[in-house]
Formats: sequence, C-alpha cells, structure tokens
Amino acid sequence: MNKLTNSILAVVLSSSFVIISAQKKNQDTATTKEIEGVVVTALGIKRDQKAIGYAAQEIKGDLITTSRQTSAVGALSGNVAGVQVTTSSASMGGSARIVLRGIGSINGENRPLIVVDGIPFNNANFNTGSTLNNSGTTARGAGGVDYGDASSDINPDDIESVVVLKGGPAAALYGARAINGAIVYTTKKGKGGKTQVVLNSGISFESIYKMPRLQKEYGQGSEQSALPTQVINGKTYNIAEYTVDESWGPKYNPNIKYLPWYAFDPEFKDDYMKEVPWIAPRHDVDSFFKTGVTYNNNISISRAFEKTGIRFSYGNIKTEGIFPNSSLKKNSMNINITSQLSDRLKLDAGITYNLTEGFNRPEQGYGNNSVAQKFFQFGPRSLDFAKARDYKLENGKQRTWNRIAWDNANPKYSDNPYWTVFENYTTDKRQRVYGNATLTYNLIGKSLYAVGNMYGDIYSFSNDGRVAIGSQAQSGYFITKRNFSEYNYELRLHFDHRFGDFSINSFVGTNMRQSKSDMLYGKTNGGLVIPNFYNLKNGYGVSTVLQSFADRRVYSLYESVSLGYKDTFFIDATNRTDWSSTIPQSYNYPSISGSFVFSNLIKANWLNFAKLRGGWANIASDADPYQLVNVYDVGLPFLNLPRFSNTNASKNPNLLNERKITSEIGLQANMFSNRFGIDVTYYNSKVKDQIIELPVDGGTGRDTKVINVGEMSNKGVELTLNGKILKSKDFSWDVNLNFSKNNNKLVTLSPDAKNLLLANAPFRVGVYAVEGMRYGQIYGTDYTYDDKGNKVIGANGYYVPTSTPVYLGSYLPDYNAGLRNTIRYKNFTLSALIDRQKGGKYFSTTHMFGTYSGMLEKTTANNMREVGLVLPGVVKQTDGSYIQNTKNIDAYTYAISHYNVVDAANVFDSSYWKLREVTLTYTLPKGLLNNAIQDISITAFARNLFTWGLAWDIDPETASYASGNVQGLEGGSLPSTRTYGLNIQFKF
Repeated sequence: MNKLTNSILAVVLSSSFVIISAQKKNQDTATTKEIEGVVVTALGIKRDQKAIGYAAQEIKGDLITTSRQTSAVGALSGNVAGVQVTTSSASMGGSARIVLRGIGSINGENRPLIVVDGIPFNNANFNTGSTLNNSGTTARGAGGVDYGDASSDINPDDIESVVVLKGGPAAALYGARAINGAIVYTTKKGKGGKTQVVLNSGISFESIYKMPRLQKEYGQGSEQSALPTQVINGKTYNIAEYTVDESWGPKYNPNIKYLPWYAFDPEFKDDYMKEVPWIAPRHDVDSFFKTGVTYNNNISISRAFEKTGIRFSYGNIKTEGIFPNSSLKKNSMNINITSQLSDRLKLDAGITYNLTEGFNRPEQGYGNNSVAQKFFQFGPRSLDFAKARDYKLENGKQRTWNRIAWDNANPKYSDNPYWTVFENYTTDKRQRVYGNATLTYNLIGKSLYAVGNMYGDIYSFSNDGRVAIGSQAQSGYFITKRNFSEYNYELRLHFDHRFGDFSINSFVGTNMRQSKSDMLYGKTNGGLVIPNFYNLKNGYGVSTVLQSFADRRVYSLYESVSLGYKDTFFIDATNRTDWSSTIPQSYNYPSISGSFVFSNLIKANWLNFAKLRGGWANIASDADPYQLVNVYDVGLPFLNLPRFSNTNASKNPNLLNERKITSEIGLQANMFSNRFGIDVTYYNSKVKDQIIELPVDGGTGRDTKVINVGEMSNKGVELTLNGKILKSKDFSWDVNLNFSKNNNKLVTLSPDAKNLLLANAPFRVGVYAVEGMRYGQIYGTDYTYDDKGNKVIGANGYYVPTSTPVYLGSYLPDYNAGLRNTIRYKNFTLSALIDRQKGGKYFSTTHMFGTYSGMLEKTTANNMREVGLVLPGVVKQTDGSYIQNTKNIDAYTYAISHYNVVDAANVFDSSYWKLREVTLTYTLPKGLLNNAIQDISITAFARNLFTWGLAWDIDPETASYASGNVQGLEGGSLPSTRTYGLNIQFKF
C-alpha cells in the first residue's frame, strides 16, 4: 500500500512540476466549461457535471473500441474507479462479473443495472453445471459451461459513451434494480451535414499464456518403481497402468520399452503391438489447444439532414476458439433515428437485433467434460496428444488412454479429450431485440415539456448438450429453451428555467414495468438407445421434463428537483415510489445531494474548476417472484397422474424490501490550465433487512424459510487522477490513474445463525457469509502453529491440521487500481493499461488434485521422488517444547496430504499485476487521402499481455466461473490467454 501511495504522489508531483513549467510555453486550448462537460445521469437525463452531487465517471466509446474488445462491459476493467470487472479470457464469449462499491446483498443480486439508451437490460446469464448426470454446477466449481450474459449483446462499435453511476444518489431514480448502481450506455446517432460511412475490419489471434506447470519426469501409474508386465500371445511386454489416472509411475528411461495405450487396435497398423521408449511425450498438453482466431467487422452509415438524423450499423464477429471444434458467431444490427417532427415535437427511436450462436463452448471446473480437469488434476503425464487425436475406431467406439484393461478399451474414469470436444459437445443460440421510442413535446418554450418513453427488451435463449454412447459417463441428451420479455412505459413532465441567478431543473414522472419469463427443460434418462440420434425420445427411461415461468409488474411514481444559484451552489432532491408485485407494500426511495463549485469564489489562475459534492439516499430492492405465499412444485408423474408437492422453502407474506442507506462526499478539481485533474470520493453504505433463505428445523416440514434479516456494510474510497504530463504541437503524454479500496463487513446475520453457507467445494471447504467478518470467507482446515508462528509437524512428518475448520480469508480484494498512459506523436498514438488487484483468497481444487495425482511440477522439485523431503517446521516434544523437524518423508506421502488434510495448502492470494492492454494507432496523413476518404487509421492491439505477482500458476480472474456471489472456489480453470490483433478503420 505504501508503494502504491508513493507512486500516486510521484505522479501528482511530477505532473504538477511539468505542467507548471510548461504553462508559459503552451496554453491548453480547452476551456473550463469543456472540462466540466455534460454527463448522462439517471433516466438518460443530461446534466452539467458541475451541478451533480454524486460520483459519475464517464469514458468515451473510443476507449472501448480501440483495443477491439468484443465485450462492452469487459472493457471497463481498470478504466473506472470503484468498478471490479472479472472475466475469463478463455471462455469464448463468457459472462462478466461486475461489482460497484462492494458486495451489498448476501443472497441477492450484486450486479449493477445496465441501461442502453434508456432501456433497462435484463443481464441474466444461464451458466450451467453439467446438466446431465448430476455432475454439479459452476457455483461450486464442479463443472459447467459459461454461455455468457446479456451484456455481451451490446455492440462496442455502437457506443458513444459510458457513464457509471456508482452510488445511491446517482441511481435512486431507477428504483429497485439500481440498488447496486447503474452503468449507462449511450449509443451513436446520426450527425454531421453529410453521409458518413465508417468501416472497421480486424483480426485477432488468441493463444495460451498461463496454465499450471506440469512435471515431465514421471509417467502414468500408481506409486511404483517399475512398469507392470503382461504376457500377450506368448510374449512378455511392459505395459502401463492404463486404469490409473495419476502420474506416480516410473521415472522416464529411454532404454525401457513398453506397449502404450494406443498399441492394441489392429486397424491402426503402424502402432499395433509396437513397443515405444518410456519417455516424455513429444506432444504435450499445449499441443491440444489451437490458436484462436476472431474476425471482427463492423460498418455504420450515418446522415444528419436538416431536421432528421439517422444511423445504421451492422456488426459481425466470428470466433474460432482455442479449443478444437469450438466456435462463436455474433451478428448485430442497429438503427437510430432522431427527428424534429415539428417546432414542438421531437422523436428519438432506436432498435437493435442480436443473434449469438455458440458451438461447443468449453466446459470449466471439475466435470466429466472439463478438459482442464483431465489435463491438470487427474491424468497421465505420459500422454502423447498427437496419438490421442485418433480418438475413434471405425465401429464408432472410443479410443482412450484410460482403458479398463489392456484388453478392454472402455474408459475407466476419463474420456479421450478429443472424444470430449468432438462427440460430447453443446450448442447454444440467443436472439435479442431491444428498442426505445421517445417523444419530447415542448409545451411552453423550452422550459415546460413532456417526455414519453417506451422501452422493450425481448430475448430467447436455447441450448442443448449431448453425451455420446461409449463415453465414460452415461449417454444422454438435454435441451433448454428460455424466453424473456420486458416493457417499460414512462411519462415525465419537466420544468427547467433560469430566474436571474437562480436555476431550476425539475420533473415528475410515472413508469410501468412488466416482465415475463419462462423455461422449458428436458433430458433423457437411462442412457441413449440409438447412437448419434439426440432426441428426448431416444432414451431407455422416461424423459424428465421441467417447466417454469415468472411474471413481475412494478408501478412507479417519481419526482426530482434541482436548484442552482449563480452556477455555484446546487442542491438536488429526488423520490421514487414503487409498487412491486413481489413485495406486499409500496416503498419510497428518497435521495438528496448537492455540490458547491468553490472555484467560482476563488481567484486563482492555477485553479480552473473545483467543487465539493455530497449525497445521501435510502434505496431498496424487491424480491424474486413468488416469495410471498407457499406454492406447489410439479413433480414427475405417479401412476400416470400429475404429482404436486410443497416447495422446500417456507415463504413470507410480510416480506420487506432490502434497504440500502448510502452516503458519499467527494472533491473534483481541474487545475494548471486543465492539465491536471483529481476526483476523490468517500462512501458509506449499509444494506439492511436482507432477503435470505435460512435453514430451519426439518420438523417444520420445510428446509428453509424466507425472512428479512442481517446487515451488510461497505465503506470505501475512490480516486481518479488525470494528468497531461507533456503537451506540444507534435507530442503529448496523458496519464490516468484509477484507485479504489472497499472495506466490507457483515455486521449482523441472524439471531438464529452466525454464518450462512454460500457454496461447497470438495470435502470440508466452503465459502460462507460470517457475522462480523468480510463477505465470502473460505472455510477449511489450517496449519497448526507454535507460539513463534512456525508450522507444527506431526510424528508422520507432515503438517498437523487444525482440529476443526477455520476461516482462511475472504475472496474480496483489498484494493484495485488501473494506470493508463497515452502517448501521441504526430500521427501515432500509443496507449497502455496496467491493472492491479491486491488481496483476496481462492481455494484451488486444481492444486489439491494436481498435487495428489503427481501431475504438478512441484511433485518432482528437488528430486523429491528419489530422495524424499524434510518439511520446514517444528515438532512438539512431550515436555511441550518444540524442535526443528528432521523427519524425511517420501514425495507420495507429501503429495496425498494435500488431499483432505490441510486445506490451507490449497488456498492462494488473489493479487496480481496485469498489462491489460496495449494499442498502437497510426492515422494516415490527410494529404495521402482523396476526397472520398476522410480518414484511415490502422491499430495494432494486444490484450492480457503479461501477468505477474501471482501466488501460483492460475490467474485469479479465471479462478471463479459464475458471475454471481459465489467466488473464490477454483475447480478446473481454463488456461489464461493473450490476444494480438490488427484493425483498420476507414471513414468515408
């Protein structure tokens, strides 16, 4: 922390020195008014930056598109203070976890509301566990597919700007859904006096960058010093332990010959009964992965006529993933129209259509189809992946290294990874249409006007998956179809006017929101009858069919008034009242905020703009549908009759909203001819009356009850520094620093419970919400320590675990920071973003099982398999004293002790430094262009170039899969990737 603070001070001091010395040579042309700017606030209403009393950070669309990010949300990482965005680089269009100012809800949503041109987005995702065979869910790191979330339906090339409304006063007018803040996107519109065509065409390449380091000295087998033998056709051969999914076999020796797993199939004549040397494979894990390729093309056509502006865009993204036989396609079309229909009436309208089609997105975590589980947790280090590519016999049966026996080719524990990606694949498809129509009518001049809005968001999502006959798991097929629609109807009456030194901006409005969703799911049972025919009727048993739906309606009234005096003093007050179908009574959301532009009262040439701001809000969120009264679940038929049963949770007809009381105070200033800027905010929030399902006594006939209980606290600071370090005619250097630190605490939980299980990892390990501690505590056994902090070792030579599990740390980080440098020289622009996370913990199943199975490099360190090792620590004597440990233990004993002994051995710090992105843009001189071409620019870009400061080999960003509250459990992460690419932009 001290180093970071010193770095911040160095930036400030160096910026100030250079800026002051440069003032006489070169004055910045930007005016104070331009620096203050106009920002889009809640409900899409534009306000002067100086007038708002809360933090609202804006970034321009160019910052998102320069690095050709395909995710409009992922691009925020490191660019906005107080925003934590987590994505998995290798998940191919996966979801993004977004948190503003910490975790507020124990069980509820912690994601901010996403708004696009006024349209509230349903940002649901349908990340699944292995839907067949009960393999688990991504929530516990036990296997699943990340199908992405709805925010990926936003085309970055359509974005004009993004405003992040972080606190309660900023987002209170959005009501319940914005209890966690809001991210407001504004799309590009037609402008300019003539037709403009913008064409972007790019290509990028993605390759494996970081994965667990694996040992290359020992092959497949259990703990043994020699290969087993087998008499085949009268001849004795060395063979491997094909049934064993571990790598504790003999040390490699080129003088030893054996029959590999692929030597028993007569149709492969070159390999049949052919002995090979017992050596490390030529083609290791990295040869399984491809270089992924993404083609990203977008064209937009815009034109502003005398009274009408129109813009049309079409985007196409095609990705061939790093996994064999995987791909993703996205198509997006958007049209925006603005038209002054008469002197009084204006129309703003837009509609967007998105189609996303995924094929064989990679499964993550600990599951049957997770290749990460096969490569880094259990498997043979002697596997040559070139041989594994011939994964199927002519009769359709599988060829796998994990044979039940040398003469039985059926898989024991694990499928051939190529069988997994070519036979056991998934498909998914999401279609989405969202749009808005706004009419603005001036009643009296420009002071009194009415605004009517209609917003719509409709999408369908379907996915299916298959397990082929001949797989290690039981064959089967599943299919899911989901539909969602939401409409918002809004009417506002505005009054904006100036009375001499006074100004007023006010409105009253009403909103009606209606949403509907439904889901239909089916899967086969008992295995498939006919190979390669994937249909719900092709099962031996009766197929399972599940159906659900959820409807919600919310009516709202809201009011807002902002008063200003001499453009120096401003005060805002808002209130919103919601009547939600999921809560039995209405609720108000009041807020008040103000700003004081004290630079108007200070005569200082060096100070261009400065204001103090502060705000308070009391906001809330409603519940999920059907939490008020007990309902029946529809079960499987009994005697051919439908079967209904009570739900496991006892509902609550007196349920209240979760309430969030939040306050903030901040300072914003620009100085030295607007060459240096600072924005700092301190915030404090408490979320009370949490909506939680708590366990109850089974004698009640229920497992849980829905109640209001608990309080969560978040306090923190956000800092943004901007500096123009150097500026001349041909050269400039800009620096932007974002820093945020959040202190989270679960103040109280319940009189009946002091902790709540959020998710289980293997064995004892779990993630809990614990009263009096930070949210997301990892719970497991720790090392035992003596009074001096030395680890205690038992008589067996291994560490002594605590007698009961303890809390090993929270997955929440201590702070996050991002530093962007942008250097411009003539027609070149170089930009680089460094991202920093400090603190947080995660439990690694990969480390636990990879060590246990002898796959990881650490199991061969210092020749431990030959000479053993002595663990550093102390041994307790009978008189209570301690002496240094001298007991030598074998490597196998050491390794298997990571499995269900000391859980802390598999818990790691989540800190990292990342070179998040680098871009280099060259803009062709105007003299080289003809009249038809306005501009040509070429950009080379790279993302996730380097990561350093890791506690272990896994990138903490890939250590968790779900975008919800359950984090800190790594079950089988995909390798981290880096991306390089080139884009060319034409403007006509």
